[in-house]
Amino acid sequence: MPHPDEAPPSPPTPPWALQQASEELYDVDEPEVIHQRAELIASEARERYDERHDEYDDPDQGGEA
Repeated sequence: MPHPDEAPPSPPTPPWALQQASEELYDVDEPEVIHQRAELIASEARERYDERHDEYDDPDQGGEA
């Protein structure tokens, strides 16, 4: 059982996000910086995916108005 003060574990960083971050930061040699950028890329992609689905929610079914 996780401790109540701990943040839930984040999903693993997808390989495609790591690849994109490596390409964007081609001149950076620090793996931690690349990993942080990859996590941001993946997070933004999840937000876009969630928003795209919210766009089609039916207000009569409890979706966005």
